[in-house]
Amino acid sequence: MESEANLTPDLEPNEVAEQNPQEAPAPQEEVAEAVETPQEQEPTIESDVEAAGEELATEVAEAAAEVVEAVEESSTDTVSEVVEEAVDVATETVAEEVTSEQPVEAAEASADATETDTETIVATEDVSPAQSRIELARIAKEALIERAKELEESSDWRKTTDAQRALMEEWRAAGYAGKELNDKLWDEFRAARDKFFTRRDEHYNELRSEQAKVVEVKRQIIEEAKQLTSDVQNWVRTSDALNELMDRWKAAGNAGRDNEHVLWEEFNAIRRDFRNRRKADLAERRNKERACAEAKRAIVDEARALADAKEYTRENSDRMRQLSDEYKAAGYAGKPANDTLWQEFRAAQNEYWDGNSAHREQQRRERTERLAEAVERKSGQIEHLKDQNETLTTRLESTLNPEKVAQIKRWIEENEQRLGGLQEDIDEIKRKI
Repeated sequence: MESEANLTPDLEPNEVAEQNPQEAPAPQEEVAEAVETPQEQEPTIESDVEAAGEELATEVAEAAAEVVEAVEESSTDTVSEVVEEAVDVATETVAEEVTSEQPVEAAEASADATETDTETIVATEDVSPAQSRIELARIAKEALIERAKELEESSDWRKTTDAQRALMEEWRAAGYAGKELNDKLWDEFRAARDKFFTRRDEHYNELRSEQAKVVEVKRQIIEEAKQLTSDVQNWVRTSDALNELMDRWKAAGNAGRDNEHVLWEEFNAIRRDFRNRRKADLAERRNKERACAEAKRAIVDEARALADAKEYTRENSDRMRQLSDEYKAAGYAGKPANDTLWQEFRAAQNEYWDGNSAHREQQRRERTERLAEAVERKSGQIEHLKDQNETLTTRLESTLNPEKVAQIKRWIEENEQRLGGLQEDIDEIKRKI
């Protein structure tokens, strides 16, 4: 007589693996053998199986609900524990029913009946612990299929990929769902997963293509940055141009995890080098400007001293002109200081040259007055000499002494010479006025 273990499903574990090589099904448990008890009466196989089947059906339904709940909570460990617990409960239930109510002969009779009665076989399979495991696996896998379908259209690629891995772990933990359904369920589950992963792969392929274009754009920006900063003539214009390259860099997009960091480090190194050189140049220019400011301050102070002295000599005027040349040659002192110093220097110069002009005008007026006085004086001398010559001429006409005549003629001639010299002096003086 066959044992009750022969009432389990036909497939052995190795046969399950051949049906679905992707999965490693959990080993099937055998139904506990019936314990031999005193045979008081011989219950019918049909009634015993029917009662055990009804009670086991209730246990299976409750366990199935727990399995669905565990699947929804995405806990592989929970699914495994619920399945194990449900099977243990089913096994204990059948064992107790068979031990307490069905003698060994009845168990053997039930085994004989399964060979000839198809309906009895179906009922017996309903109360098999292994079949209970299959039923629970089916329920769990159907729930996993639904959850996989919910993730088909997700675009949260990383999170959904992790969720898909978790579903696969739960699928493996769910166990074998029977010869007729296991492959079908697997095909449905795999189809839902493949739909998501196909979309994900297409997304990443497109992303990689876009990132390749971004890499080319950013390499071009790097080359432009190198050329732009190689020989800087104007730091401000170059800085503005670098800022424009930075805007293009941001607008280009992401070059991908493997490229973005490397490209950014290269581009940013160019920007850092430019900033460092600009800072160094600025520091050098600041030092030069401070030295220039000090030099110009000394020039301004000297010009102020000349203006305050109000001594408008040729030497002072020449020195003021030299200070102008020195001020221009001193260089740039920085905008704030340069403007202030220039205003002070220009004020000192203007004050000196205005005073010098006033002084020269005063000198011109005084000289003009002196010249005018000289003209007037010489004009008086001319009139006096003319009067003398008229007198001498009158005396000459009345003098008979030859010696006297000669002397008077000499006097008249000398006066005429003096008159000519005085007139020349007057003409020269008038030209100077």
